[in-house]
Amino acid sequence: MTMLTASRRTDVAETDGRPSAGGPRPARTISDRIGWSRFAAVTRYYPVLLIFVLWEILSQLHLLDPMFMPPLEDVARTFYKEVFVTHELLEHLRMSMMRAGAGLGLAAVVGIGIGILMGRVRAIEGFLDPLISALFPTPKLALFPLIMIFLGIDDASKIALIFLGCFFPITINTYAGVKNVDKFFIWNARTKGANSRQLVRYVIIPASLPFVFAGLRVATSTAFLLIVASELIAANDGLGYLIMFAERSFDPALMWCGILMIAGMGFTVDRLLLALGARLFAWQDS
Repeated sequence: MTMLTASRRTDVAETDGRPSAGGPRPARTISDRIGWSRFAAVTRYYPVLLIFVLWEILSQLHLLDPMFMPPLEDVARTFYKEVFVTHELLEHLRMSMMRAGAGLGLAAVVGIGIGILMGRVRAIEGFLDPLISALFPTPKLALFPLIMIFLGIDDASKIALIFLGCFFPITINTYAGVKNVDKFFIWNARTKGANSRQLVRYVIIPASLPFVFAGLRVATSTAFLLIVASELIAANDGLGYLIMFAERSFDPALMWCGILMIAGMGFTVDRLLLALGARLFAWQDS
């Protein structure tokens, strides 16, 4: 009799559509999960929005000197004009991104290759390790006048400067990643007949990719810093030149447009690298 009553109660609970007290809760729908992920993404970056709100409030209260910190409304108006009307800001952005991308791309190709060789070949490691240790702390911007003497003031000197600044963090991180590959993986591949090329392709490179991406993130920020600095010194276009031109023209709104554009592009590229790394390294433990 007791078992019959319990079964009836279970049937009523199931037909009623409500879970029992100890039963599992209904799973979230896909739309709920998407909505929650979007809300979490927005709230994650609320400090940036807070800075902009504080900026506008202080400007409206006349607590900021408009010659140095113009109202955010003026900056937004200038940004709209430069992007959608005259398109000058987009042209400066294109030149800066072309130089930074070329230098960063070359540094990635050369740095990853040399980092792998240093991690696998003792002779190359012994030859390059002291050179990198000596050259890495040297301020790359201090070499820019010397680079301009050899390569001129055109794009080649700026690309070379970015290459030097990005080469070292990529090489050092790749070298560290190769050295930190679990020896069990290498031994397991060797016992299964893998040659040196297969070992590098299927074991060394995948296992060291997290270190490589860490070096790429550092190199990306370095590339943006150096491209602006080099364009401040010697350029007729680019975001660094635009900032210097706006400063000399007493146009703080245009100057802040250039600064915010650089910050926005650096932030975007960094987020893209993080998203790509999260997809590639999903096998890693969090």
